[in-house]
This record gives sequence, structure tokens and C-alpha cells, in this order.
Amino acid sequence: MTEKKSTKSEAAKKGSVRSKKSTKSESRAETEDKSPLETLCPQPPSTYTGVALLGWMERDQAVRFLMEDCSFEKPLSESEAEAVWRKWRDRAAALPEREACAPEPVPLTAAENAHAARFLQFVGALGVSGVLVIKIDPLQLIVGQYHIAIDVAAAHAGQPHADDGWMEHLLPASSSNPQLTMNFTRRNFDTDIEIDLPHAEFIFGVHAHGGFGPKEMLGYVMALKVGNRMMLGKGYHRLYSRISATGGSFPERLSLVALDPGTLTPPSRESSTGQGLDILGARPALFADFFTEGLAMPVYLRKKRYRLQVQARWMAINES
Repeated sequence: MTEKKSTKSEAAKKGSVRSKKSTKSESRAETEDKSPLETLCPQPPSTYTGVALLGWMERDQAVRFLMEDCSFEKPLSESEAEAVWRKWRDRAAALPEREACAPEPVPLTAAENAHAARFLQFVGALGVSGVLVIKIDPLQLIVGQYHIAIDVAAAHAGQPHADDGWMEHLLPASSSNPQLTMNFTRRNFDTDIEIDLPHAEFIFGVHAHGGFGPKEMLGYVMALKVGNRMMLGKGYHRLYSRISATGGSFPERLSLVALDPGTLTPPSRESSTGQGLDILGARPALFADFFTEGLAMPVYLRKKRYRLQVQARWMAINES
């Protein structure tokens, strides 16, 4: 399900995010730029299926991503990884310039307004202020994260969701208390702590009730303004699951997101350099590109385990 999107009017008119190639030159480019993934037969163990907007990554970021975070039948050398990146980079750079204006908010229903109030009360109690809840077409958001694990998103979409369920899934109004495994090692006054995490979104910090420990970051879909654009800050897998569950159809894909009060101010277009593939450039990546054939590269992503490692060292320091 793909769609090449360049204007907000196209987003409103098209009911699917699936696009079709219509010229021989496009078909030829598609054949020439096939992903190395297509040479793999079954999915390697300990991997997720995923998609990556490789063309929007910088060279070193893309090479490291292909060599360390992706799995191929034959591991890529640095020069091979660079060659793969170059093909997708050239394709992204050849796109027409896109204004990528922020999606227009759509009025909330009574049920959505009620859920928004519950969500804002919940995050407000946790110290988050200035947030607004808006309803938008997420395909028009620009993005700064360039890969998604489809299997992880599918786990979100596989949960039973009615309209109320999707609102809670995108903007949770309560917190979870996942079970964590902690191992302590003490050597005299020194202490090492290892905390196994169920996912990556944890930090080690101070709890509201006092004391140090692992803190789960708030898991909700958040966007922020970037000049006249709007960027997806977090919640990529939740939002990908939402689009997938709706088949990309409009207006079903309209989604609630939390709009952060912060904003990024872009430089003037005259001061821009390079190919304009950054979030402030003339050809930023859009969330719609994750669903666009020829722009989203299929990959096998290596599964990761996450752990917090905390070290406490006792020291005696001479007073000055």
C-alpha cells in the first residue's frame, strides 16, 4: 500500500496509500534498485521484517545501519553498503521539491474530545504541560526516524481495537507497570546493577515519590511544529500500525496525536545546501514514504535486547 504524496489536497482525495508504476523508465529503475533483501529466502532468525528510508540517511549513518542493524544472506562490506545507499540516495534526491506543509487539523468528535481531556489530565499529572491534542492525516507528517520494524508495528495492530481502543493506543490515559528483572552485584561499597527491559523506552532517573530507578517513558504519538511543517517526534510503530490497520484509506486513517508546544525554526531556503533531504530541506522524508514502493527499502532488522547498566562507585575526595 503505497502512495506518492506531494500536496495536502492529494492526501484528502486519495483513499489508498498504494501507488502503481506507470512508465517503462520507472519500472527499469525499480529493477535496477532492488534491495539485497530480495535475494534472501527465508527470514533469518532473530530478525524483524522492516522498512527503511535509506535515501534520507547520511552516508555514515546508512552504512552503519546496513552493516550493524540489518541482516543479509551475505554480510555487506562497507563499499557494498555504500553502493546500496547510493542507489536509494539518488532516488530520493531525484524527487520533486515538496512543500510538506503541516496537515490541517480536523475537528474532534465528542468521544475524541472526552478522551483528549483524559489524556491531558494524565500527562499533566506527570508534569507534561502545554500539549494539545489534534486530529490529522499522519501521512503528511515529516519524519526524522528512518526505519520501522513492521513486526513490532503488527503486534500493535494485532490487538483488538475499536475506535475507543485506537484512541487509547495512540494517546494512553494510564500507565503500565511492566515487570523488570534486576541483578545487583556488590563489591565492598561499590554496586553494579543490570536491569533487563521489555523495550527501549526506559531511562534511569528519579521517581516522583523519591528514589532512583528505571522509569518508563510515556508511550504516545507526539508531533511538533517545524516552521510551517509538522514532524512526528515519537510513536512511529503505533502510528504505522494505525495506518496498516485502516489499509491507508481516507478518512479512516485520521489519527489523534499530541502536539508538543515546542517548535523548530528552519533556516531560510536560500541558506539551504546539499540535496534538501533533511527535515528542513526541500525534499524531507514523509511518513507516507514508509508505504511508498521505491522509496521504502525492505530490510531484515536484527532484534535487540535492552538493558540498563548502572554503576555506583564509592569515592573519598580530599577537601580543597
